[in-house]
Amino acid sequence: MLSFLRQTSPARLAIFLLIALTGYRLWFITQMQLVPDEAYYWLWSKHLAASYRDKGPGIAWTIALGTKLFGPTVFGIRFCAVLLSTATGALIFLLARQLYDDRVALWSLLVAAAMPIVAVGSILMTIDSLSVFFWALAIVIFWKAIQRDELTDWLWLGLVIGAGFLAKFTNGVQLGCIGFFLLWSKEHRRLLISRKMLVMCAAFGVSILPILWWNIQTGWVHAIALHSRSGVTNTFQIHPGELLKFLGGQFGVVSPLFMAGMLVAAVALLLTKHADLRVRFLLSQFLPLYGLFAFFSLNKAGQPNWAAPALVAGIIFTVVYWRDVVRRHPAWRWGVGAAFGVALLMTVVMHNTEPLMLVLNRVTAHFHMRPVTDPLRRAQGWTEFAAHVQQAREKNGARLLIANHYSQASMMAFYLPDQPTPYLLPAPYGDSQFTLWPGYQLQPDTRALYVTDDGNGTLPKTLQDEFGKIELVDDFWANHHGRPMTRFRIYLCTRE
Repeated sequence: MLSFLRQTSPARLAIFLLIALTGYRLWFITQMQLVPDEAYYWLWSKHLAASYRDKGPGIAWTIALGTKLFGPTVFGIRFCAVLLSTATGALIFLLARQLYDDRVALWSLLVAAAMPIVAVGSILMTIDSLSVFFWALAIVIFWKAIQRDELTDWLWLGLVIGAGFLAKFTNGVQLGCIGFFLLWSKEHRRLLISRKMLVMCAAFGVSILPILWWNIQTGWVHAIALHSRSGVTNTFQIHPGELLKFLGGQFGVVSPLFMAGMLVAAVALLLTKHADLRVRFLLSQFLPLYGLFAFFSLNKAGQPNWAAPALVAGIIFTVVYWRDVVRRHPAWRWGVGAAFGVALLMTVVMHNTEPLMLVLNRVTAHFHMRPVTDPLRRAQGWTEFAAHVQQAREKNGARLLIANHYSQASMMAFYLPDQPTPYLLPAPYGDSQFTLWPGYQLQPDTRALYVTDDGNGTLPKTLQDEFGKIELVDDFWANHHGRPMTRFRIYLCTRE
């Protein structure tokens, strides 16, 4: 077997690996329930628009394509995520081969396949699937653009970065990464002020016109959303603990040894190999993005997935650095093997957490400790949740569904048999995407269900003002294979 692998070209092995992973993922995406964000984006796709409250239109347009092909199903929603992950893997291989050689390219693909955050992003249809794909595609185009004198390369570069921006605003930072590289690379500094940069920026501007037009129409809702998510209230404050929380999240989603190896590689290459054009090129696609989120995390920790696009370059320069280390010090093979082993174990466990949770909860119960939260909890228990809601609908003759959060509303919309239209309680304009859609209308005989995961049992004043009588009709835990996931309450609301 080892002899066969050595004799087979890295390109063929990469193709085989990508085909195998694609086939497995197309099967696996139907074995796990949706997470709330996926159902929320699916609701967006049922109301196609130029943009949305939280994000650009890319995710909704992509899900609309998938469900157009395969219907409003889990497979239809996630189908494009699998294809995008395969394309991203191919781009990582292609970029590494163009910069170095086939062996570096194959190892880069293997690292990406073993990394937990990449594995999760390959089966969930979130904005990161699109964001990382377009980021990787833009890097490939940018390398090509600086290798030859073609104005069309810069046109495509701007369009691709703009397409990524339609999925995730983080992709706009790639313009800064390009500027950072041109400023750092003396031989390319002249491009900072040139017709090529003008074409790239103009193409980017054309790409993001849907978002600009939508914001003009809606009163710049994205400014409201970004301010609420930034964590900055009145002043920017320094909280070192928040930065540590952000870094801890990176070690968790990338895997501890992979992340440690990446940070060591980044620092070592920056100090010793910065004269190498390829090193500067890769670091310029990594350092600005991580630096930006690390800075903001001094005030409030960002989500672990926010810096995901930087991993495209990070994976490649990490392979380059540690290949050289192993070549000079063969004993480090054990360290590299351990890094792969830990990452693979984490990735395998993320596909099925039940055995791990059984062991951990037995340990915590023995020592009278708090139970460990299942990392897949957000994708579990929703079919039972929907069954309880449907039973309450039929028993109480309620036609209106109201939720306390978009998660519950979105899951009811997807998992209830008739896929109805749930609502949230009235809220300030721009508070969520639901405030941009028509709200519910009350009649004297309206019978509604209010579904909440609020554990303290306190009912919102808005609900009490709208309905004369509110009674608890169900209080339950949504279970997954006999394990309680989340507690919900269902109230019957009438205007009597």
